[in-house]
Amino acid sequence: MKILQIGYPKSGNFWLYQILQQLLEITGNGSENFIQQHPIYPLAKTWELNFPEQADIDVIDITDLQTTYRISSIFKMPVENWNTYLQKTNHVWTHSPVCKRSEKVFSLFDKKVYIIRDPRDVLLSASRYFCSDYMLKYFPQEETEPQAFLEKNFERLLQEWVWHVWDHLRLQEKSKLHICYFEGFLNDFQQEFSLLLDYLQLKLNSEEKESLEKAVSFSHLQKKNPKHLKKGSHGQWTEGLTEEQQEKTETIAGPLINYLGYGREAMDEQFIFRRSFSPEDAKKLKKEIITSQEVLFS
Repeated sequence: MKILQIGYPKSGNFWLYQILQQLLEITGNGSENFIQQHPIYPLAKTWELNFPEQADIDVIDITDLQTTYRISSIFKMPVENWNTYLQKTNHVWTHSPVCKRSEKVFSLFDKKVYIIRDPRDVLLSASRYFCSDYMLKYFPQEETEPQAFLEKNFERLLQEWVWHVWDHLRLQEKSKLHICYFEGFLNDFQQEFSLLLDYLQLKLNSEEKESLEKAVSFSHLQKKNPKHLKKGSHGQWTEGLTEEQQEKTETIAGPLINYLGYGREAMDEQFIFRRSFSPEDAKKLKKEIITSQEVLFS
């Protein structure tokens, strides 16, 4: 089984990676890895990266012109032969937005899993991440304080999230994507995990499920990756975003947030997330998003 996991940055991608890796190991689907077999790997293990396992993960960037595999921002090479690449890996991670090449790449994988997280928490997490020592070293930028970075980049990042998510939702039916939610794993891990198991057509007994949940618990992973994992909670935005930022979120992303199930009324209740999306739904949703954003350009 070849799995491609996809998600906008800071949406719980590392957590999803750990869940899938544990699952593949438990079910005997192996842990083949392309980058660990690459000549650069021994050197990459000496680099000062963001978390210990970063050099071990098969990450690709998909663009209109080519697909590349990389280690952080330090090493990048084109995927010249997909057969060779896929023979050496069974689990690949990408943050890439949808482009002309996306559907072709998706078709090369047996299963595609897309993770979504509340964008208001995503932006807070992103502001801390972009101002971390690691990011300032490899991706230097003027703002070094999270709040200043957020104020400067708020609208841009939120727009990126909206269209990253919307584009993958419109391809769900055609490319057979499984949609999972960060908050789903957070609030009821076993329920969200069961949906993932059904999609992957894998089975675990109750003892294996409980063991996996403990192995990928936030507290356990945070001890191993303190620089990369900070909060791991939902609703930080209620205190972390200003009233103006919260209002701007409603304008830019309100229709999509509500459509997915992230409305304010869900904060004190059990989330009821939307799981399936049709091309017709996507078209209607796009119109609603554009209409909501018109005030920004008037």
